[in-house]
Amino acid sequence: MKKYAVLFITAAAAVILDCTVLAEWNLSGIRPWLLLSVSLAACAALNPQSGILTALFGGLIIDAVSNFYVGLTAACYLISVGALWLLIRKNHPKPLILWIYGALTAALWIPIEWFYSYLAGAHFGAVGAILTKALPSAVLTGLLVLPGVALLENAKKSHRDKI
Repeated sequence: MKKYAVLFITAAAAVILDCTVLAEWNLSGIRPWLLLSVSLAACAALNPQSGILTALFGGLIIDAVSNFYVGLTAACYLISVGALWLLIRKNHPKPLILWIYGALTAALWIPIEWFYSYLAGAHFGAVGAILTKALPSAVLTGLLVLPGVALLENAKKSHRDKI
């Protein structure tokens, strides 16, 4: 039960930071997607269901607060969590491999969002935006999966396991 309380608090903090602080303060458009990193960490450390639920509900809250396309962030986060689960379902990867998986799955939703925006009528230079903003953000998000996994695995242990 403690692990789900830690997951809920971490996800709520990630949604608040994604919608407020990180929406305004970023380094030339490069910012981590905190809720995505929490969802990927929940998928890697706990189980895929907790990652999926975190991505779904957190993504819908982010869409309701700060997006024009309701459901887009939630759908993209769900695809990323599902892709990570397919990559690690049989093993527990080492931190470097988990970081690479996290970065790859965080970058997975970029073409989906670009395609959806294109269908909605937005025309912009996708290659420049992907190379200068989206890929560094995906690498940073993948890097933030590692402390999230450590936090959730520590919350999984009972007080007897820690001694």
